[in-house]
Amino acid sequence: MNHHRLRKISFNDEGFTLDIPILDETHFISWNSIDTIIYGPEILYKDHSEFIIYLNRPPVIRLKENAWWLNRWTFRIKNKKKRKIRISDEWNRDFSVFIINISRYLENVKNVDLDRDRRKGILINRTETRKANSIEIKEHWKPEKTTDFKWEMVFDRYNKTVEDIYHRDKGI
Repeated sequence: MNHHRLRKISFNDEGFTLDIPILDETHFISWNSIDTIIYGPEILYKDHSEFIIYLNRPPVIRLKENAWWLNRWTFRIKNKKKRKIRISDEWNRDFSVFIINISRYLENVKNVDLDRDRRKGILINRTETRKANSIEIKEHWKPEKTTDFKWEMVFDRYNKTVEDIYHRDKGI
């Protein structure tokens, strides 16, 4: 996707604004409307990671001035009552600094290692072969088998766990 079409997130003392250029919309989420933030790693979605934000009230959604005619038309029929927001790494240019920024405004935010590759599991064997001007590295990994949830809790206002959210909503 073109860089100018990616979503941007701006933060202030009242909350954060998600600017969605392709829809000509802005979504404002106030800090006190956020109940839970969960991180879903790439291993769950095959091609992207995302933050899932659960709200206690819908965000304030505004159509930009001079919006494209189709965006103006679909804006009128859109469900503006959703209380779950997804911020994915493939559609949001500020994804990698999201936790850093929310930590300034919310208490007890848990840091998540966005760079950790959860697909590898446990390293069994690693061999290095040196050739003329190069090094060939071969790694053999044993996949991690676990019944644990792969989602990680980033923030929860009421100290719930990922399992609590999963059972309450019958899924994430």
